[in-house]
Amino acid sequence: MSFMKQRDHVARARTARSTTPARLLADGQSHMAPWRTLITAVHPHPSVKINHGATFLVTDQQGNIPVSDAGDYGLYSADTRFISRHELRLNGKKPDSVASVRLSFRHARWHMIADRVAGPDGDMREARVAVTVDRLISMHQMHEDMALHTYSRAPVTVLLEIALESDFADLFEVRYRSWQRRADLNTWWIGPNSLESRYENRDFVRRCLVRAPAHAAGLTYANGALRIPVDLEPGKEWRLCLQYDLVTSDEDLPELAPQCPFEQGAQDPMSQARSWQLSVSQVEPADIRLQFAYERAIEDFAALRLHEQESSFDRWMPAAGLPWYMALFGRDSLIASMQAMVAQPAVALGTLENLARWQSAIDDPERDAEPGKMPHELRVGEWAHFGIVPHRPYYGTADATPLYLLLLAENFRWGGDAAALAPFRSAAERCLEWIDRYGDRDGDGFQEYAPRTPKGYRNQGWRDAHDGVLDEAGAFPELPIATSELQAYVYGAKARIAPLFEAWGDKALAGRLRSEAAQLRRKFIDAFWLAEAGELAFLLDGKKKPVATVVSNSGHCLWMGILDAERGRAAGRRLMQPDMYTGWGLRVLSDRHPSYDPHSYQRGSVWPHDSVIAAAGLRRYGMSEEAWTILDGLLAAVMCFEDIQMPELFAGLPKGEFAVPVPYRMANVPQAWAAGAVLHMVRVLLGLEPDMPAGRIYLDPALPAWCSRLELRKLRIGRREVRITVQREANGRHSIDADAPGIEIVRGRPPWLELAID
Repeated sequence: MSFMKQRDHVARARTARSTTPARLLADGQSHMAPWRTLITAVHPHPSVKINHGATFLVTDQQGNIPVSDAGDYGLYSADTRFISRHELRLNGKKPDSVASVRLSFRHARWHMIADRVAGPDGDMREARVAVTVDRLISMHQMHEDMALHTYSRAPVTVLLEIALESDFADLFEVRYRSWQRRADLNTWWIGPNSLESRYENRDFVRRCLVRAPAHAAGLTYANGALRIPVDLEPGKEWRLCLQYDLVTSDEDLPELAPQCPFEQGAQDPMSQARSWQLSVSQVEPADIRLQFAYERAIEDFAALRLHEQESSFDRWMPAAGLPWYMALFGRDSLIASMQAMVAQPAVALGTLENLARWQSAIDDPERDAEPGKMPHELRVGEWAHFGIVPHRPYYGTADATPLYLLLLAENFRWGGDAAALAPFRSAAERCLEWIDRYGDRDGDGFQEYAPRTPKGYRNQGWRDAHDGVLDEAGAFPELPIATSELQAYVYGAKARIAPLFEAWGDKALAGRLRSEAAQLRRKFIDAFWLAEAGELAFLLDGKKKPVATVVSNSGHCLWMGILDAERGRAAGRRLMQPDMYTGWGLRVLSDRHPSYDPHSYQRGSVWPHDSVIAAAGLRRYGMSEEAWTILDGLLAAVMCFEDIQMPELFAGLPKGEFAVPVPYRMANVPQAWAAGAVLHMVRVLLGLEPDMPAGRIYLDPALPAWCSRLELRKLRIGRREVRITVQREANGRHSIDADAPGIEIVRGRPPWLELAID
């Protein structure tokens, strides 16, 4: 459909209410009329979030950081809230915010108006003052620029105040609403034009410095606020620049920036991010929802770049999500990097490199660490520093280690260069040793988990909420637990990493891994398949009893291909029943379960990454229409969310119950594997499977009628740039046009996917 035809089509389908052209809610019931209305799901506590790596700002829509128990407002760095209050006042009153815009993931702007500001002759009704505030986040720093302008016919004098507080709360304190003062906190005016707040708890130091350039004459600090009198002439503008330095030691301070980054001629702070966004694969689908969502997902990935962990321009690691998970994570970053292969495979190398550095070499029960195990989460705040939480790093994840092998194997298929991956061989061998020696706690051939410390997580799969894993009655299963998807990951890891070890010259190990994968597959079907119910068990409890709780984890098993064709399709059909599929996506827990709560974290909500993984699994078992249904629902959902950003999760309410998908109150947005879910959709639709060790790309496209054409450009496979265009014809068949110099295009499934339907 051409752009003009799409525009006309949208115009005919609009209702009286509209917001912006991007706020489009797709009609999941009719593929012939993809646009139904212009509705946005508004968050009950709207905020503006900007960041650069793990330094980030969260304000309310007015640009304030209010003292509030209801939000996560603040300026953060190094897992610490450096600014806990920031409120702008003119003559003692807050101006009214009339507009806010996030110009990039690092830069936001607010426009405010103050009416009836006192002038030389007292209160004047026409004395209006406009304030524009720009904020730019850099690593461990924020720059703030304030511009005041009067529309009065006479000069106006105002007192500009910025109320500031620094509580230096640990991120876990903010998240769990459990602030407590543990050490000395002092704030003093050190002048000229400099304010310092300092927190010191033994060897743990945090400092926040707020500085203005020397020409900001008259700036003082009193009663918890920076204050400066401002004389405004009609038609003239007055400006103030402030630099906030977020310091984690007693070392010398960074220099005050010689030039305001917002001034003309200043270096573009977004140049690196824009260059990376231009370097990734580009899509041109017939479905414009996918186009919008893909472009936003790419920006979200750029926002989640952990600059603290990068090794080069394109080798870096994504954080898990903003605001709670701006840190090194195992499971989240590994899955997100797999999803992002279709956009930029080099991200996977950054993730592999960083996690290998933190692979455990010791046995430490206090951190659930064992030799060869990959980390779950690394924190550098006060709670981690003093061991209140075990995140130095914490290793309580049962699936990050097999997922590491899966990502390494995926990188080999996309790159084809075993020698280039040789630096990861030792890490891979230690992963395999951990799986066999520690992951299988009792030697029965299955992976089990249980925390070894009271501070550890009870649940150590992707459903790691305290109540994320329940039996049929809603009780906690007896530990240790063997979840279904954990076995599938190990099956997939051993089967897929075998060719890389073979390429490294270890044919004996490769053969053993293939044999162990096949054996695990047989054992899994025998132990986890519930023949009478015709569905998959969620887990085996501590007594090896199958637990039949109906959850979405079976979709991960389909993704890995651990079930045979008949059982796999039965599991797929079970996923698509109304108690699981909401119309927007898959619930993680059936709405028939006694503990179902659609507004909870993991007892009935919809997680987009989980739904797209299930869609990939359904496609693997030949259930394309069911996969299309899931993708269509998610694309309809994302068009309802602000800025077309796919959230970490949203409520599991049925689509017919509310006009839009209902947000989850504390969801991370952006979030890595939620953004990655959109990228994963492209691969699911194309059936894209590179096999660069053999110099091939397998394509098994299945496009729905609502997305009858899909072009993927600048796809990086090996050292080549590839273009793939797929067109769904009127008869339902697909034509393929590809530009892949030196690479064989093979239509159909690769051999390793055929295992699922033998």
